[in-house]
Amino acid sequence: MASNLLIKLRSLSTATNGHHTLARRYLSCGEAPLILIRSAGARLYSDVPSLPQPSTPLPRLSQSGANSSTSSSVDQSELAKFASIAETWWDSEGPFKPLHAINPTRLAFIRSTLCRHFRRDSNSARPFEGLKFADIGCGGGILSEPLARMGASVTGVDAGDKNIKIARLHGGLDPVTSTINYCCTTADG
Repeated sequence: MASNLLIKLRSLSTATNGHHTLARRYLSCGEAPLILIRSAGARLYSDVPSLPQPSTPLPRLSQSGANSSTSSSVDQSELAKFASIAETWWDSEGPFKPLHAINPTRLAFIRSTLCRHFRRDSNSARPFEGLKFADIGCGGGILSEPLARMGASVTGVDAGDKNIKIARLHGGLDPVTSTINYCCTTADG
């Protein structure tokens, strides 16, 4: 699913604007369109080389069984698994303990890489002021909330309705994170 999303993002129509190539992608879950920014080079915000493009489309999982004509990249068993533990997203000692443990490292990487890319002060309290982020597969908002606290305008997207409800409830507890736009949808649209 992630490689399909990367392929979709890379294949978007582009327009050149100064030093960056802007790839425009409009999500149907908010008023303001999101602009995903990609450097003119072949790498996306990382020192890791780009993934190779598959020559044939990746297989999709059937949404309603093998005889269904509707298909989706969403794995219903994964949705059910995360729905069953959705109330524990913010329990740092619960099932998401490993995610809570790696989040500071993940955020440090995102912060340093994007500050370097956009020539922002990484020591600033809000280095992402004016930037828009799409957190695809946001779950309970564990990444979305710190990004918003760093000044980003964040749209969190997840296929699980319970995950989005938990993210909205938790985000609503803080005036800064209450501005996050959470949507229950899929990359398939």
